[in-house]
Amino acid sequence: MGQVASTLARQWDEMLALSALKPGEKVIVLNKIGGAPAYREIALEAARFAGADVAYLEAPSTDALPEMALAALREADLVIDLAFAHDPVVQDLLAGGARFLVVLEPPEILARMFPTPADKARVRAAAGVLSAGRTFRATTPSGTDFRAALGEFRVIGQYGYADEPGHWDQWPGAFALTYPNERSAEGRVVIAPGDMVFPYKTYVQTPITLEIEGGFIRSIEGGVDAAYMRDYLAAYDDADVYAVSHIGWGLDHRAQWSALGRYDKAVIEGQDGRAFYGNFLFSTGPNVTGGGARDVPCHLDIPLRGPSVWVDDVQTVRDGEVLAEDQRVDNESLSGRTMAKSA
Repeated sequence: MGQVASTLARQWDEMLALSALKPGEKVIVLNKIGGAPAYREIALEAARFAGADVAYLEAPSTDALPEMALAALREADLVIDLAFAHDPVVQDLLAGGARFLVVLEPPEILARMFPTPADKARVRAAAGVLSAGRTFRATTPSGTDFRAALGEFRVIGQYGYADEPGHWDQWPGAFALTYPNERSAEGRVVIAPGDMVFPYKTYVQTPITLEIEGGFIRSIEGGVDAAYMRDYLAAYDDADVYAVSHIGWGLDHRAQWSALGRYDKAVIEGQDGRAFYGNFLFSTGPNVTGGGARDVPCHLDIPLRGPSVWVDDVQTVRDGEVLAEDQRVDNESLSGRTMAKSA
């Protein structure tokens, strides 16, 4: 147990170094009242060890932060978020230069997927492709054929640490994404058995077919999984929950497609699923993080296995394998990963 704690402490020190924490910077460790205390002490200690000016803040809800909490957060250089704050004001704090690092996953996942500067370089390369692109297309062996126009909203790259002013990230996970131009998404997305849906953290057992027109899901067809999704979305009584949200692809070769099935839902957040190498990460609901005006509380992340992805006429992923030299990893690094292609 002592060795595990020692390793975790060392990784927290390394994480804050990657996040460019300097002596004298102001750090707030943010949690919600009643939230899991697992990383509270180790985060505080690591920030103190780095020479930062550190405070711990608990709020009744991190989805609607009170003004007193915001006053403190506005002074922070780095916020270590142990509750995943969804308050839209986080975007304002980022615009003011604060760095945000969300940490939720169990220690063994933090360790296995510990990020490196090479991950940042690969994510930035993918983000550059999305920034320059004007069209996006994704297909899967199960029948997905999705298309969208790009350029209206910002591109986001997550690589696992928060090292630049205004950068939000989550330890761990490496992927690049953007948002379709409003009402441009078209086609069909087929969620096949073995694909995952978050936040309800399940592997799909029966195919779900989403028909998309004018940027919105117009029908959800299939068996029990489709019925569950229809009921889940309908409960929000808001047409915007059917909108297409961010789209992109996973770049984390250490993420494991099978990880979700090995943990209790209460202790895993799902970064393996969202980030696994060569996925097509499709989502629904809000686009405020990309600079849009659609802010709804329902957001589904749906990573699809074995896709092919094109930006403009350049193919970036083929059958779940990343193609671009500046985005892919070498065969030796890939040899130990859990394969996530469709059967």
